Amino acid sequence: MKKMIRKLISDQKGINTVEVVVLVAIALGLALIFREQIFTFVKKLLGDVLNTEVYVVPTITP
Repeated sequence: MKKMIRKLISDQKGINTVEVVVLVAIALGLALIFREQIFTFVKKLLGDVLNTEVYVVPTITP
């Protein structure tokens, strides 16, 4: 019985899965905390990229 408990405690097969789940949970938590700032940043970024007033459309001259 003692050998089985020691083997169970020292077994680390699922440790990678636990690490990934914890990292995903942290990322989701941060996204929820900073969601307004993220939305503002993305809107500003897309607004700057899609702003047609900044770009000059070249004219083709024959």
